Amino acid sequence: MSDDTIRREILRLEKLRCDALTSCDIETLGALMTEDLVHIHGSGQVDDKVSYLNGVKNKYKFHRIERGELRVRVYGDFVVVNGPLSQTVSVNGIEKLNQIKAITTQTWIRSGDGWKQSTCHMGFLSVT
Repeated sequence: MSDDTIRREILRLEKLRCDALTSCDIETLGALMTEDLVHIHGSGQVDDKVSYLNGVKNKYKFHRIERGELRVRVYGDFVVVNGPLSQTVSVNGIEKLNQIKAITTQTWIRSGDGWKQSTCHMGFLSVT
């Protein structure tokens, strides 16, 4: 598989991941993650796969997610993705919509069952 083919596949999976977040599709979201996922929020909070999926299911509502131009670097069965993120998120039970602009770094690993996200680290640029 060429690096360009891998880049296209990672971008497709990232769109699928964002769509799963906005539709609260926990099954699809979970299938896109390694079992040892590390998700570091812009606040510094660290979640593993179980706590991240519980947060998506029970705490947060993702109203909108937009990714800007993503840089996808391929290293065989390991990919690093960097780029902008703009999203609108609310906390369940609180009406305020949080407008978040951030930069993320994600790692994706290819194994026998395809590409899975193993790390996401978000750095806030602004939260309003």
